[in-house]
Amino acid sequence: MSWQTVYRSFDDDSLATLANPGLLRRALKDVEAGKVGWQAGQGGVVLADGQQVRLDGSGPQKARCDCPAPGICKHILAASVWLRELPGEGAGEAVAAAPGVLEEVLAQDSAALCKQAGKPAVRQALGWLLDGDQVEASVINARLQLELPALKLACSYLRGAGYEGMVSDTPAKLRRALHLYALACVWRQHGREFAWPAGIEAAATQGEPGLSTSELLFLAQVRRLLGELYDNGLSHASAIAAGQLRALTMSARGENLPRLAAMLRGLGGTLDLLVRRDYQASERLAFDEMAAIYALSSALEQASDQPLRRLRGQARRSFDAAGEAPLELLPLGAYWWQTRGGAQGLTLSFWDHAAARIVQAVLARPDDADRSFTRESSWQATSLWQGAGSVQRLCEQGLILAGAALAEDGRIAMDSQARASAAPLWELDDPRWQAMGFADWTALSAFVKDNVGLTAQSIDCVLLRPGAVAPPQLDEVRQQLDWQVFDANGAVLNLVLPAQESLRARITRLQAAVSDGADIRAVLASRARGEADGWQPVSLLIARNGKLRVVSLDFAVDAGKPPSALSRFFKSLAGTRHAPPVLAAIPATSQVLAQLLELLAMQARSGRPRLEGELAHELARHGATLRALGLDLPARLLAAYLQAPTAGHALKLAHVCTTCMALGAAR
Repeated sequence: MSWQTVYRSFDDDSLATLANPGLLRRALKDVEAGKVGWQAGQGGVVLADGQQVRLDGSGPQKARCDCPAPGICKHILAASVWLRELPGEGAGEAVAAAPGVLEEVLAQDSAALCKQAGKPAVRQALGWLLDGDQVEASVINARLQLELPALKLACSYLRGAGYEGMVSDTPAKLRRALHLYALACVWRQHGREFAWPAGIEAAATQGEPGLSTSELLFLAQVRRLLGELYDNGLSHASAIAAGQLRALTMSARGENLPRLAAMLRGLGGTLDLLVRRDYQASERLAFDEMAAIYALSSALEQASDQPLRRLRGQARRSFDAAGEAPLELLPLGAYWWQTRGGAQGLTLSFWDHAAARIVQAVLARPDDADRSFTRESSWQATSLWQGAGSVQRLCEQGLILAGAALAEDGRIAMDSQARASAAPLWELDDPRWQAMGFADWTALSAFVKDNVGLTAQSIDCVLLRPGAVAPPQLDEVRQQLDWQVFDANGAVLNLVLPAQESLRARITRLQAAVSDGADIRAVLASRARGEADGWQPVSLLIARNGKLRVVSLDFAVDAGKPPSALSRFFKSLAGTRHAPPVLAAIPATSQVLAQLLELLAMQARSGRPRLEGELAHELARHGATLRALGLDLPARLLAAYLQAPTAGHALKLAHVCTTCMALGAAR
């Protein structure tokens, strides 16, 4: 039998599994257009769209192409399809005489298969076999499709390709073990047992220093669902997908992946809004969340030791005693928050002068099942520690907290052993002001830049000490309120409040405070939800009548009666200018990355399986711009996406673009 015969077993489904459907469609078009043929004078070399592809009897997985694309490219697929359909002398008789694919599997030498797989894969396959041997085998032409219900995975055996030619979309770390396990299950289904090597024991639950096998399989399920969401189009998101995300969220908690669980919960909340056609629904936010989840799952697969622990996150914080000396804390204000996943709560922030950082106490509920927990009750009625009183009272005085426990990220435990007592607020001429927060936006940028990336600690809040402020300005196009604050050197920082009903009180009270000419000494800003580099003002430290006053914008009651509707509020956006507004220049790199992200998000919304000609041409122009700007990594990922416009390539590119923009904004 000729070595070329093996390619007749690779149908479209198996080739699409090796690469992706979009790339296969492009390869099929090249074959139809006559762009594929033998390289003259060189056996086993096929010319595909001008590229040389070297093939042998090992199948497409072992083929080599001289194009720069990694892995199985369009040219390898085109050469494989061309060989599959190439008529040859005696080819029909050879195929007819060959045994069926199931008979071929049962005729394999199990000892040779184990040797090919290697000892780690054998151990893992044995471990799975001890837990169950269910397999659903179906013959499709020359391919044996093997569904493994226990692992929720599948693979295929191609006639003539052998063990090395099996295909699946399983993570690379598990592929050899999965294929061996599938074949062993087929043997057992037909009353036969593998001759396993002597002295080999089943793999333990945690065989390597990285993730366990069950965790790797779970990450494969996560990426598969992300691919389905992308392929179906976010504009066509269904309640079924939102339910699947909720199930994966629970599974992520069970797999000890709390950070991933939180991100899945957030994406599930976003999809719920999309399904309900809520006015706050954001397909772009869903796409950004998908990109972050894909990046985290990929990083988890490769990480070990300390990076792995940071990528996992913590389901519960570890609180340690703050020390014998009590904490002397200056209140910075409180703010109310709600997540798309359904959680809600109040965060109360303090400045710890001894540690020169913000510490926080959080009251929260995972959903709205507790009807007594509201914005008003958390502000007025809840006492955090013995002797502390309500949150409202805590924002009116200094705090001395004895016996408190602190987490590594600055979270204060709600510990009944802690004792609180009042202290006076700082005087306006207190020298401690000079060491507090950021008065130079360059230092703020450096701080933010050091906290970009998957393993970085999240930044909930920053404290700003502006030298001047401009009146808030409404951006009607973006439907947001922009508030520019200036440092001592005149540099501008733009704080943003989305014009949403849930933020009406915050918007109204900020506008009133600035319009009244308040002497603003400090601003507590939190991360704007859904924005990689935005900050929202949540509270103000104001000097009034020679004394310090903390104004929590979500709760302050003396900022005037709010308008009855946002439209009336927008008309009232006028105030005395403290400093002229400055139009911040957007760097060229951020512009091209933002435009690229919009195009990727548009494609994700559509559910179209391939790039249209005009869109592909525009993306190619962006690729040239990226290379000219020295952004080589995004340019390479964009080239891979253009070569194969799949969910994986799109989400990788989107995450890298978002990270580059965050680093650029931190300059």
